[in-house]
Amino acid sequence: MPVPSIFNSHDDSRVDPRNLLSSIGEVVYSWDIQSDALSWGPNAADVLGTLPEAAMTRGLGFAGLVEPGSGRSRYDAIFSSGGHDEGEGVIYRTRYAAELGGRSMWIEDAGRWFAGTDGRPACARGVLRLERQVRPEELMVQTGELGDRSVLLERLASSLSEHLPAERPLVVLVAAIDELARLNDDFGHEATDEIIGAVQERLRSVTRRRDHLVRYSGNRFAILLTGCPPDQVEAAARRFTRAVAQTAIETTRGIALVRLRVGAACAPALSTHAGTLLSAAENALSGARASACDEAVIARRQESREPGDSRAGFDVRALAALNERRVELALQPIVKARTREVAFHEALLRVAIGKDGAFFATAELIPMLERRGLVRLFDHRVLELALDLLAREPAMTLSINVSPRSLADPEWLDAFLACTCGAPSVAERLIVEITETATIDNPARVAKLLGQVKSRGARIAIDDFGAGHTSLRHLRAFPIDVLKIDGTFTQNLRRSTDDRFYVRTLIDLARHLDVETVAEWVDDEMQASMLADWGVTYLQGHLIGKAELQRPAQDRQGKFAAR
Repeated sequence: MPVPSIFNSHDDSRVDPRNLLSSIGEVVYSWDIQSDALSWGPNAADVLGTLPEAAMTRGLGFAGLVEPGSGRSRYDAIFSSGGHDEGEGVIYRTRYAAELGGRSMWIEDAGRWFAGTDGRPACARGVLRLERQVRPEELMVQTGELGDRSVLLERLASSLSEHLPAERPLVVLVAAIDELARLNDDFGHEATDEIIGAVQERLRSVTRRRDHLVRYSGNRFAILLTGCPPDQVEAAARRFTRAVAQTAIETTRGIALVRLRVGAACAPALSTHAGTLLSAAENALSGARASACDEAVIARRQESREPGDSRAGFDVRALAALNERRVELALQPIVKARTREVAFHEALLRVAIGKDGAFFATAELIPMLERRGLVRLFDHRVLELALDLLAREPAMTLSINVSPRSLADPEWLDAFLACTCGAPSVAERLIVEITETATIDNPARVAKLLGQVKSRGARIAIDDFGAGHTSLRHLRAFPIDVLKIDGTFTQNLRRSTDDRFYVRTLIDLARHLDVETVAEWVDDEMQASMLADWGVTYLQGHLIGKAELQRPAQDRQGKFAAR
């Protein structure tokens, strides 16, 4: 059914994406998992309130706000999601309670993680949605009236302030009974409580007098080891795991064999902050559970992903890939929402590492190119590939995605103007695509640049739209033809009425601006049907088709996008 118009008022603030996001309690984020750097959308303070700097800038810092036992952390959700990233990410979703500036709130956390070259999660894009305030009895039920994280953090902070000035290291071990759900199914709740009590007594029996043992949730124990050097952590952890596993535990329902999984974090080697240390140990525990590791998993400080020698090595390999023409485009179809006819192909940048068929992981490649100042060289190459393809295929319309750095580079604009000067038919079949964040630093300058691009007959698209960076006033100033709605919102349509409202509003906004829309991350028929009914122009995602390193059939009429 048609969406009622919300543009009858002259008050732009009513339909400003940032204000709308804040009104439904949502904020987007990006997380570089390996470096732990966390960044938020521009309305983070509106939604989350005032949080410690560590919680706003580090993934582990934010995880420290999660109430124990309330649900899987984002780290747990990502590393237990399974799946293989083929370039478009793997879905994760979780729900937990977190302490936000004095408010304990239920939060839905969903998004996609993207793999690095080793196939493991390297970064994630997602959205947090505040649901409602937590009632005290809810956490008491889930943690057996034991889990008081704040008390544990106070004790940990007190231990840090006491021992670190005296140069005594401190280790946080977090241990949990393996396969507790299976034990509960086999023996029942009462016997499981007996098992937990027996485990606690066995742990206490091998805890040194100067250390602390705290059971801070139903199946989770924290052990603070004072003066334990890093090279002795594994031996200390084995002392506890052996104490638990050495003999079976007798219960009223039978005999149970029990094992512990252990994660550890060391101060000051990893951090001197209580919340960060505890979260790091908990995430290490998740790693131990996921790998069924009998040894303790120790959280390590994430070194720079670009140490000096590898920076130079990356530069050499990237430039070699350019010189050896190992830059390709993988094409993903985009279809008309109503008819499912192919209308676009987005061509995703692929850079071969060598001649063996392996490629740099896009999740690592693009940020690395931007940090190293090499992205404009690759954008130049993409422009060349695009124009060459357009010249050879007069029926094609091609869109290329230009990074903010390249857009600000006079050389890229000069190259674009020079290449399209004598080929107006080529320029008219070209779409230049920029990210929403590229519009915020100097909107007037960006609008002028885009105007020059459009003067050649090309069209303009804004990618990943909806995070709240761009106001309606700025959108009106840009010569926009297409808005691509951020997939972090379209992927939750089945579950979230708030996201349904927001996406419909974005579609109405595009209709008001007289521009077309592309919905990203469309994975199922329900999403596709909803979006088509609301008037979205095009669909893109796993449901439609994956990116492939080949050209479409020559007789297919279409548009093509390059990133």
